[in-house]
Amino acid sequence: MKVLSKKSIGALVALGLIAGTGSAVADTSTTPKLTLVEKAARKAAAELHQAAVAQFKGAIASYRSSADLARATYKSAIGSAKATRDAALAAATTAEAKSAAKSAFASAAATAKAAKDSAIAALGAKPVAPTKPAK
Repeated sequence: MKVLSKKSIGALVALGLIAGTGSAVADTSTTPKLTLVEKAARKAAAELHQAAVAQFKGAIASYRSSADLARATYKSAIGSAKATRDAALAAATTAEAKSAAKSAFASAAATAKAAKDSAIAALGAKPVAPTKPAK
């Protein structure tokens, strides 16, 4: 039996590594070209999507401005109720007067919150962005 030298083994391993590595080959298959009908359908879908996006932008702007108005009205009502409560508490000399000022503030705050919630509920569901057309 013949013994291989370290040099021979190293050369065989190197040759095996070089021979074993494949070369990168690009995929030669091509994607099919779109027909005129398919192109027209995609263009029509894109135009419909653009129109839907424009409509959504208007609807969401309107929704947000109305909701912001409801929130601003709420903040204003709460600020007014706090000022009234603070003035009443400063002027109150008895426990009953202080209790009455606190309960008046609580009812004013509840009324303001109910008005805000009903105004936002009257807006309906928040507009949803349209989905992009499939490619």
